[in-house]
Amino acid sequence: MEKFNISNVLKGLGFVIPLLYIAFGCLLFTNLFFDFDRSKKMIFGIILILYGGFRGYRAYAKTRNNT
Repeated sequence: MEKFNISNVLKGLGFVIPLLYIAFGCLLFTNLFFDFDRSKKMIFGIILILYGGFRGYRAYAKTRNNT
């Protein structure tokens, strides 16, 4: 049995967390949040999607360089 390695868990989270950023950014484009101003929702959603893409690319580049 392989030993439990925390770095494998952190690598997995490095790919899951950006997906959550992107999903929440897309969720802001829906009418689920009625209390927020539409323009603020759009701006914040775009920022979250771009940040999630950046974090995903950074996680990919980090694992590509470590192999």
